[in-house]
Amino acid sequence: MGMREGKPASTTRTERWLLTLVEGMPQMVWRAVGNGQWTWASPQWFRYTGLTPEESLGDAWLDAIHPEDRGLAVSAWRMADTLDEYQTELRVRAADGRYKWFRVCADPVHDGDNTIVEWLGTSTDVHDLRQLQAEQKVLVAELQHRTRNLIAVVHSIFMQTISSAASVDDFRNRFENRLAALSRVQGLLSTSQQNPITIRSLLDLELNALAEARVAEQVTLSGPDTIIRSATAQTLALGVHELSTNALKYGALSHCGGRLHIRWYEHAANDQQWLCLEWNETGAPIAPEAQHGTGYGRRLIEYALPRQLGARTRIRFGADHMTCFIDLPLRRGAGEVERG
Repeated sequence: MGMREGKPASTTRTERWLLTLVEGMPQMVWRAVGNGQWTWASPQWFRYTGLTPEESLGDAWLDAIHPEDRGLAVSAWRMADTLDEYQTELRVRAADGRYKWFRVCADPVHDGDNTIVEWLGTSTDVHDLRQLQAEQKVLVAELQHRTRNLIAVVHSIFMQTISSAASVDDFRNRFENRLAALSRVQGLLSTSQQNPITIRSLLDLELNALAEARVAEQVTLSGPDTIIRSATAQTLALGVHELSTNALKYGALSHCGGRLHIRWYEHAANDQQWLCLEWNETGAPIAPEAQHGTGYGRRLIEYALPRQLGARTRIRFGADHMTCFIDLPLRRGAGEVERG
């Protein structure tokens, strides 16, 4: 079959059947000799590239290959005789000027002496597949990154808990509760793409998990539906867990007359936006353990939140009240906004 678009002038019935089959394939089909000198191509090639048969003869087809991939195309042909196959992936220019990835393969045709007389090849569109693979690599890398971070958090919780535990049972109870808090925020993170995490949803989740029976009567929440970043949510949730636990054990929620008021608001300072969270416990004597403690919760709020999130924190105690201020930057850096 000569190198021209359409059917040869004289063909047998079998040849016409084969040509119809080739022209109906989704792949672009071609024939070549030597080191990639094309002698024929199916109509799919001409429709996709917009080239004429004359513009595709010999090695002219390389003009449709992305300039960065031409060296790879030629190199694969140099190895084809040795490997007894031609196989590579190249970007091929469409008639509109855009490039798409194709898997280009060819097998040799031998004569009776086992000499290669020509190559029969196909070019298969794999552009969408490569994009999916690239996205998959990004997702896997992100999963690995988050897994490493999560393991580091669990290890930190373990070390901090065991260093302050009074007994094995005390360690087990505290460690299990802290892991449960971490697990709850992971549930929020798993759906954060569809349902962004707000400061209210994070507070509701933790308070209802620990003190659902007391929330309606003893807890008030007020503030806007500010969205917080996923990277912020995990550490902040652990801080809220420690505050809630201490309120139940030593503070306002340990007495039926105590009240917990949580207020948050956005404000501007130092040329950026901040989210200020005010945690106020009143109406109940604050146990000395809470006022003078130096355990994991206190260290988390006073040291970990400033170091990891750039927060400004402050805790104040009175005879019958406790206030914790957590001021979070809603901007990690220039142009990187914390809110959704």
